[in-house]
Parts: sequence; structure tokens; C-alpha cells
Amino acid sequence: MGIGQKIRFFREERNLTQQELANLAGVSDKTIQRYEKSNDENLTTNVIKKIAKGLNLDIDALTQQGIKLGVPQPVPLSTIQFKEEVSLNTKILSPKTSNLKETETDQIFIRKLSSSVGAGESVDINGIEIYDTDVLVPFSRMLFKVCPKNTNRIRCMPVEGYSMVPMLYPDSWVIVDVTAKFEGDGLYIVNYCDHFMVKLLQKSPDGVLHIKSVNKEYDSYEIGPDSDLQVYIVGKVLRCVI
Repeated sequence: MGIGQKIRFFREERNLTQQELANLAGVSDKTIQRYEKSNDENLTTNVIKKIAKGLNLDIDALTQQGIKLGVPQPVPLSTIQFKEEVSLNTKILSPKTSNLKETETDQIFIRKLSSSVGAGESVDINGIEIYDTDVLVPFSRMLFKVCPKNTNRIRCMPVEGYSMVPMLYPDSWVIVDVTAKFEGDGLYIVNYCDHFMVKLLQKSPDGVLHIKSVNKEYDSYEIGPDSDLQVYIVGKVLRCVI
């Protein structure tokens, strides 16, 4: 992917017009048009730096070789905020940026959260901010027969730990619809006492929430309606990639 293609990719991924990017970069819209159509010839480093700054990117994300579409630095835009919910003592992550990029190839690029998620209690997030990164991870389009409607809530996270074997293995990925709602029994991401965990959730008619490990060697939990434990639903898993 050339520099011009990358500029256009990141501009569209941020839902910016050429004029809006030009304003952010301090260049003319004709410059943005010319650079996006370029074949990497007659491009100046100074202008590329300005465009990278306008896109909130390191210049290497535009100039380095290869197919990497993001850099590991975070985008500190408060794109994820916690809002109190009454039901089930949950909190909701409210992402406000587009995070799923479709291409003309057989891949879909999904925005990665800054944290991995543990199958057990391996991922301690106490005092750690969870935020959107600028990394878009490629997945096969075949994972989705129909593209999710609310794509601005979709995120992906790598998995650590063994408590969900054989359903999930370490280094698996989960694609998550970030919402605090309990939408029926299934696989969810939960914040369990400041641990990011991927677990099976089931809810009994009496309101008890069952947090289950598939692997019998690891603990499962039960949370009653009056429990004082700090347990929040982060999102429902849409797809697992093993």
C-alpha cells in the first residue's frame, strides 16, 4: 500500500473529508487530493509530516513499507467512556469512533482495544485505562455473513489463559459488540473485580447471573441480584477467531 493509499485509508477511516483533513494538516485540499492520487513520487517529507499530524499518526504509519495500517500508540480521544447502568450493576463502554473498515478484498479491519482479555483472572486492569488504539486488525470477511449494523461498537481483543479451552485458546481473538446489555445466554466480556475476562454468561429466572468457565479446572461464579461484587458486562462476543 502506497503513501497516497494510506492517506486516503486513514482519512476515510476517521470519517474526514479532504477539506477537513487539509484544515487539520494546515495544507490545501488540492494538496490532499494530489497526495492521495500520487504514486509516491514528488512527495515531500514536510508535507507528509503535516498530514500524519492531521491524522493523529506517527509519520512511520504512512511511510514504512508493508501492510501495517496502524501504530501501537493510543488515540487519547476519550473514545471509550464508562456510564453507570442500573441493571445487573453493569457499566457500558461507549465508543464514539468508527472502528470497522471494509475493503474491496476478502478482509475486514477491526479496531483493537488497548487491553487483552483473560480466559481466567490473568488480565488485571485495576487502575489501568482501557482505550481505543489506532491499530486495525485484519479478519476474514467470511466471519460475517452479514456485516454488523452498529459497526461503531465493534472491537477486537486477544485472549490470554486456558479457562475457556477447548472453546478458546491463548492467542485467540474475540470480536466484541461493546454494550452493557445482557442479550441472552452466550459468550461475553466482563469486568470481574477489575479483571477483564471472557466467560459464558447464563441468567436464571431468579436473577442469578452464572459466569462459567468451560474448562472444569477453573472456577465459575454466581452473582446474585443483591451481590456487592464489582461485576460489569463490557460486551457480547460476536465471533471467536482461534
